[in-house]
Amino acid sequence: MARPRSFDSDVVLDKAVEAFRGKGFDGTSVEDLEKATGLGRASLYGAFGDKRALYLAALRRYQGTKDISLLQTLNAAKTGRAAIEKLFSVVIEEAAGDPCGCLLANAASERAAHDARVARCVEDNRRRVEGALLAAVLRGRADGSVKARGEARASARFLFAATLGLRALGRTGCDRAELRAAAGEALRTLD
Repeated sequence: MARPRSFDSDVVLDKAVEAFRGKGFDGTSVEDLEKATGLGRASLYGAFGDKRALYLAALRRYQGTKDISLLQTLNAAKTGRAAIEKLFSVVIEEAAGDPCGCLLANAASERAAHDARVARCVEDNRRRVEGALLAAVLRGRADGSVKARGEARASARFLFAATLGLRALGRTGCDRAELRAAAGEALRTLD
C-alpha cells in the first residue's frame, strides 16, 4: 500500500518553478530539484513522473498563477489603455527586478521548438494573453482611450510581442528607465 503524500503539491511546484526559472530545463539537474523542493528523487518521480513531467506541471502551475494575476490587473483598470499600461508596468517591474525572467518566455526560447507539449503550453499562454490584450484594445476603443483603428487582433499580438521583448531586454541587463522607454514606444501604437 502506497503512503499518502505528506507534502503540498502546489508548494513543491512553486519551488520547482523557481529552480527551472533560475537555470532553465537543461541546466536544472534532478539534484537541483531535490534541493529546491526538499523532496528526494523517489518522491518527486512518484508524485510527478520524470523531470520533464515535473517541468510541464511547473509550467502549468506558473501559467495558472500568472493568468489570475493578469486578469486581475486588466480588469481593475478604469480604461482599456490603462489596463494595457498597467500590464506593461507589471512586466517592466518583473523584467527589471528578476534576472531569471518569465518561465513561459524562457520555455518559448529554450524548449518549445523541440518539445510539442511545451510548445502547446507556450501557445496556450500566448492565446490567453493576446485575448486579454485584444479585449483591452477593444475596450479602449469603446471608451476612447485607444485611438488607433488598425486591426485589433494584430495590435494585441504586437503588444504581446512587445512584452516578450521587454522580458528579453530585462535578462540582458536593461534597467527600468530603458525598459520604460521601450514600452513607451510600443504604447504609442495605441495613439
